[in-house]
Amino acid sequence: MENNNQGNKNLVRILAIALIVSLAANIFLFVKKNQLQDEMQTHIDTLYIEKEKISGELAFTSSELDKYKGISDSLDQIVEEGKARIGDLEKQIKNLRSAASKDASKKKELDEKVKELNALVEKYLERIDQLITENQLLKNQNAELSTQVNEVTSQNKNLTAKVNYAAMIKTEYIKVKALKKKVLGDGFTETSLARKVDKLAVNFSLLDNKLAASGDKTVHVVIVGPDGKTFGNGTFKAGDTLNETEFTSSVIVQYDNGRKSEAGVEYAGNGNFKPGDYKVEIYIDGILSGGGGIVLK
Repeated sequence: MENNNQGNKNLVRILAIALIVSLAANIFLFVKKNQLQDEMQTHIDTLYIEKEKISGELAFTSSELDKYKGISDSLDQIVEEGKARIGDLEKQIKNLRSAASKDASKKKELDEKVKELNALVEKYLERIDQLITENQLLKNQNAELSTQVNEVTSQNKNLTAKVNYAAMIKTEYIKVKALKKKVLGDGFTETSLARKVDKLAVNFSLLDNKLAASGDKTVHVVIVGPDGKTFGNGTFKAGDTLNETEFTSSVIVQYDNGRKSEAGVEYAGNGNFKPGDYKVEIYIDGILSGGGGIVLK
């Protein structure tokens, strides 16, 4: 009898252990299955993201080069040469993208080709930038824009009779430069491409005028973008009507009415520069005294 009881107990223990092992195995398999599903979904999501990312880069490349056509014959040649070389890389990337969607081991090779493509695009953009910056046509556009702004200045003088313009300080030799960081070394260099601009620099001269009072002069510089909006950093009272006007930057100049005074300001746009015409107006003690501009491609 005792042997039967002992045997039953052993059997219960064995069954309990088997049940626990079976339960543990089922839990392990369930967790493993979910883990594999998560990993597979992550893998699929990664491939999808990479595909979308590369698609965007290829479309961006094409549009970036195409919009610089039609400025000059020499520039068109560079654009066509760049499109041909970049086109070859695009085909390779498209083939690798297709392969990488089935074989994750191709991803590294795909990444390298994308880096190669981006480097080639930047190389051609640098050549395009240099040619546009040196192009006489762009210089003429900037000159025309400065003339337009100065005409507005003259109209402002004619319309306002309450201000003594004989004693007004004129601003001339206005230079507006778009600057980008140098690839090698410190400092900045000129650029004509809006997407590469890190900041705008406005330099100008306050001409001598014996009828004007010497002393500190508050100069407000207003930069208006292609959309007609001012890059605002505050307001000041402008003209004889003392209208509140947005300004971009300001500087205090110690003015001597017997000699010319040099001054300048800079504006960093945080990458928000767009292609188009930029107009610059310069106010001295609230009176519009000069203007200029720059064209960005």
